[in-house]
Amino acid sequence: MQRGMKKLNLIAVMLAASGFASSQNIANRVVEYKPAPGQHINIESVGTPQAAENMTGEISNIVSLGSFGGYIVLGFESACVNDPGNPYGIDFTIFGNAFSGSSEPGAVWVMKDENHNGEPDGTWYEIKGSQHFHSATKENYRVTYFKTGSGDIFWKDDAGNSGTLKANSYNTQEYYPTTGYFPDYPQDSVVFEGTLLAPAIDSSNPLQLVIEPFDFGYADVHARKQGVELTIPDNPYTTETEGTGGDPIDISWAVDADGNYVDLDSIHFIKIVTGNLAGAGRLGEISTDVAYVADVEANPQLTGETGLLVVYHHKTKLLAGESLQLEASYFQNGKLEESDFSFSSQNTDVVSVRSTGLITAENNGEAEISVSANGKTKTTSITVVSPGSIEILSDFSSVYVGDTLLLEVNVFDNNGDNLDIEVQYYLETQGLGKIIEIEGESYFTATGAGEVALACSVEGFIEKTATFKVLSESDLIDIYFTAKTETENLLPLQKIDVGLTSLNGFIENRENDYSGLERHSLAHAVVSGLQKAGVTFYFRDDENSEGNLYLYSVEKDGEFTYGWGGKASPEAFAKAWVVRINSSQYLNNFDEIEVVGGDTVVLYHVSDIIHPWNFTRMIPDKDSANINDEVEITLQQSACIFSEGTIIETTLTPIQNREIIAGGTSYFSDESGKASVLTESVPPLIISSGNDAVLIQDKIITASPYVTDMEIRVYPNPVENELIVSGSDLVGKQMYIFDLNGKNIWSGLVFTSGENIDVRFFNPGIYVLKIVGKSGVESFKFIKK
Repeated sequence: MQRGMKKLNLIAVMLAASGFASSQNIANRVVEYKPAPGQHINIESVGTPQAAENMTGEISNIVSLGSFGGYIVLGFESACVNDPGNPYGIDFTIFGNAFSGSSEPGAVWVMKDENHNGEPDGTWYEIKGSQHFHSATKENYRVTYFKTGSGDIFWKDDAGNSGTLKANSYNTQEYYPTTGYFPDYPQDSVVFEGTLLAPAIDSSNPLQLVIEPFDFGYADVHARKQGVELTIPDNPYTTETEGTGGDPIDISWAVDADGNYVDLDSIHFIKIVTGNLAGAGRLGEISTDVAYVADVEANPQLTGETGLLVVYHHKTKLLAGESLQLEASYFQNGKLEESDFSFSSQNTDVVSVRSTGLITAENNGEAEISVSANGKTKTTSITVVSPGSIEILSDFSSVYVGDTLLLEVNVFDNNGDNLDIEVQYYLETQGLGKIIEIEGESYFTATGAGEVALACSVEGFIEKTATFKVLSESDLIDIYFTAKTETENLLPLQKIDVGLTSLNGFIENRENDYSGLERHSLAHAVVSGLQKAGVTFYFRDDENSEGNLYLYSVEKDGEFTYGWGGKASPEAFAKAWVVRINSSQYLNNFDEIEVVGGDTVVLYHVSDIIHPWNFTRMIPDKDSANINDEVEITLQQSACIFSEGTIIETTLTPIQNREIIAGGTSYFSDESGKASVLTESVPPLIISSGNDAVLIQDKIITASPYVTDMEIRVYPNPVENELIVSGSDLVGKQMYIFDLNGKNIWSGLVFTSGENIDVRFFNPGIYVLKIVGKSGVESFKFIKK
């Protein structure tokens, strides 16, 4: 289920039954809206002050509160009374957009307007729901979110823990509230404090992440039931939905700062606060959403169950020998009642359990655990497994001295399911590399050339070793490479490194061995170029090309472009990925065609090789430049035909009057196919025309005395917190930091002979620092740990 689908499906359903009684008392006044950063913030319809205002008008509207701590304060039209005649004691209901398998709990606070001034300037009392009695709940938890300049949001809490709210592909806007929507929002960092509720995430099925609902006392946990009046509440002490659903709240659950229940006869304000600080994988962070808050009408005739046994969320899969403490509480009318609990296992050979609720996994299998108190019983399932196998995911096919590679594995249990378990890595071969840890991830850093044996193990269970070769710089050559489909450029023309990569892992239905090639081939060039382009691709060597190696498929953002290596019959298969090296073109046999340093390789797609087509190219007169330099661009084309297995190409001719775009400025080629483009900003700069593009890098001047005399030092490298830049004559110079995709993520003007750059919130990886002076640019590469 995609995150975005949650919003759309719910709204569609609500619109079908959005009516409510006109006399109903609702919380229709937005007093304050202060969301935390999150994936729906700055989206007009759900993450802005206007969205908050719209939310109070109809139950079909929603507003997101962002990650932990984000909140909204609402005022009721008139006092919401703590009426003992209300069904099940419920006084109001909060509606969000929860559905089965997806709840995003928000803590709830209430306030009475003691001085009758219509403002929430009295005492807030927190609703003490079921999860407040779990040992993992943290009161007065404090977290700071930092604006990083990228889509991700860095956070750090008051206990020294830190992490990142990762941007996802569903929502690409800025996740930190912007001044355009939130003019008073602090723009460097923001602090939130509140009650942290441990998330109840069941990830046992990697294809269907489930966020289990808390039992009672929170917002955005339970779904609304269609066709029921909003004034008829649900009974929070049963698993059925007797009333309108949503999240029913009893004002009598409110407690003071010491945790003691308070006696409030009515309230006028409600505050809802996101209670989780957690991610849901590819679905993004957990963020509470609010749709409507409605008062309950008294009806003493509606009665039902008032006692509730709660067994708190726990791991459902244990390793043999592992122990787990079960936690449970018993509530009467929503208030904790001291009770005696009994625990029992229905299969003691698999799981044993003590009277305290401590369970121990004995042997592989499944067992039901019964928990009883005050005449009520609940069961919970435990599966005991053992690690069965390890699948190594890291690609070791092209590792060079100085490379740092993320180590990734899948561990499967004895049932063949994914197992979330810690993996240890160590090197059986010494002296060629080291294992480093960064933010909970393991990396291999290559320090020497040769054959490496790297072991992955789950302690006490299984181990697997990967053997691969670390290549030296002498195994690399530089070529110029670009890749394009008929409608899109995949990689602008640029200089890339090509190594002697094993090709086997890139070939689908492989019939031959391509692991020991000793010459750099077109296949190596294509692998290096498409990897740099960040696309998924496969070669084939089947009967379509008479067993010769050809590029079969390229996939970007779910769109596949296929080729058949020169097959022309039937016509539906007359598609091909063509590689042009210098002035010769090839459809297959890529492993046999040699490339050398300085070659120009163009990978492009033809949808029909039976009929003539045009080949186009864009050539710059330089591949690097300074700001305000001119780059001469030449556009050319030739006519191509496929005849008897060979591509024949005519002489290249100029392309006239075609638009060329550079940094938002348009130019047009003249009668000779040329145009002079001005680099109006510090490179890197992409210049494009149609599906052709070139990358102009910055021109690094190292011979100039002006630059050399600066004697710049950039340290430490790798860096964790602060990057220090020092040197003579730095004052007045502009500094930029780019990631390896050429995105400018930081800039600053130097006012002293040294600069300390805060890089704590950068994602781990490799970055380039550029220092710009009147006489040139100097670049420094550094690693953020």
